[in-house]
Amino acid sequence: MLGFSERHVPSAEGFPLAAYEHVPSALDPSAPPLVLVNGLGGNLITWRHLLKQVAPHHRIATWDYRGLYASRFDAATRARAARGEVALDPAAHADDALRVLDALGLERAVFVGWSMGVQLNFELAKRARERMVGIIQICGAPGRAIATTMLGRLGLKMIPPAMDLFRATAERHAPWLARIASSSTALSFAKVLGAVAPSLDEVLAAEIVRDYVRLDFDVYNRILMSLGEHDPSDVLPRLDLPVMIVAGTRDPMTPLTLSEQMARKIPGAELVVVEGGTHYLPIEFPDALNDAVARFLGRVRGPDVLPVSNG
Repeated sequence: MLGFSERHVPSAEGFPLAAYEHVPSALDPSAPPLVLVNGLGGNLITWRHLLKQVAPHHRIATWDYRGLYASRFDAATRARAARGEVALDPAAHADDALRVLDALGLERAVFVGWSMGVQLNFELAKRARERMVGIIQICGAPGRAIATTMLGRLGLKMIPPAMDLFRATAERHAPWLARIASSSTALSFAKVLGAVAPSLDEVLAAEIVRDYVRLDFDVYNRILMSLGEHDPSDVLPRLDLPVMIVAGTRDPMTPLTLSEQMARKIPGAELVVVEGGTHYLPIEFPDALNDAVARFLGRVRGPDVLPVSNG
């Protein structure tokens, strides 16, 4: 996809992580590298619209979270994870991120997070602030993600059993579920319900859904529960780097008020509000997001963001 190469980077425990890198043919030394930090239910394809804008100019890196997508566990590792012997919490993902950056020879970059990626970016800021040129946070929570949906604390009671039911369904009926959930009828119904904006890119959404329903939902749910217990938000008032927060006005997973609170707590943070955007804003209003990202990247360009050579 757009000239990305794939490699496998060993985690601290030794299992492989799928990492992806793009280096443009004519790299501008003043253009900061970008690290794309995925949502829990997303991978490289979810960034397709943004990549069309930034790939010609920026070196880009990303990876699939441990146990998901191309970083899916083998049978032995999955059994260990089911017994709680493999860490799936944000600390483990942060360690994976830094290992990927080291393997690719990326010393500093702008970190672009979506959904879970927002929370993970704050964890990375606590651990490795020196690696960050800036942060772009899209439709995400600063911490304790399950309790910050529009359901509030009720989400702590409703979301876990709902995801357990979804896991059982996906395990038994993944091909059927993929066809139904990615159909134009299902996506149109989601628009009617207001779960997604009418401007949703249905072709890309269907592709994302087909990959999503084939995930290992035992691993997925364990990661999700760890997000509900993790809170790195104490780092917000201490962030001393450029930060942009992008939020939609109709996002039930991370309500606008949450983004407004984040922006107030982070010194100098910019808040960009996209009218009508839901949690899937990057594939609903790509032009608005791309414009905001372009403005932000224009402010953080400079010779001090040169990437380290990968040799």
